[in-house]
Amino acid sequence: MATNRAQFHAPWSASKVNMALRCPREFHYRYVDKLPQPETMPETRLGKVIHTALEKILLGADQQVVLAELRVDLEDDWEKDKFDRITANIPAYLQRLNEFGRKHRINRRMTEFFLAIREDGTPTQFYSGDAFFRGIFDAGYIFDNVNMALIDHKTGERRKSSSMIAQLQGYAVLAAASFRQVRRFWLGMHWVANAVIDWSRPVSHSETQGELLPNVFDNIEAAALAVSDGPRPNPGTWCERCSYRSVCPAAWAVRFEPVDDETVEPGLED
Repeated sequence: MATNRAQFHAPWSASKVNMALRCPREFHYRYVDKLPQPETMPETRLGKVIHTALEKILLGADQQVVLAELRVDLEDDWEKDKFDRITANIPAYLQRLNEFGRKHRINRRMTEFFLAIREDGTPTQFYSGDAFFRGIFDAGYIFDNVNMALIDHKTGERRKSSSMIAQLQGYAVLAAASFRQVRRFWLGMHWVANAVIDWSRPVSHSETQGELLPNVFDNIEAAALAVSDGPRPNPGTWCERCSYRSVCPAAWAVRFEPVDDETVEPGLED
């Protein structure tokens, strides 16, 4: 059973857990104080636009029309240029999906799919009051009756991090609870800018229940413990990317460190 502190902040998601572990003060701004985000970082805003483009295109909308409509709303030339460079790789991704469909019998296609589980690991509705952990995966494909590919789109630089792996594993846990016939899950990170998909090794249904589900719940407990002492800041490199940096004193200290007036610049000594 989940602790009271974990239940208090439910429902959880992989991104919510990551935020709690990264910076309890950011977590409190967003989920406790429910403070509107004063600003949105350009990379975050651009990522959301590209996700929207992929969602609409995968649902059957005309690619050129979608890209033209979304491009108009971008704020400056930097965003538009980067949008053009990244979305130029979408046709290659669609071609890979078509090739995959020709090789395998796809039983079901899912885009922006909402899933949730209770604290006992059983499935429930995403917005239900008993939802304890939930997530929205970007794309999912059940194929050959017993396999499922889960794909998450990433618009940033290609890299591997523990939080990304935990996010994909969380999706596997959610999918295993809802799609009982699936015996194996393939987890892929789609790097849109690089036109590649990094796949992890396939995860069996028994592994999701015996290993991944306990890991997800352990991470939730760790996140709940991290924020239980209140809005403690954790200043660092993330502060420059945080949407609350303009209202957080800890972020100010990181961004505007005091200068020692007695320090002499190299090359200007008497």
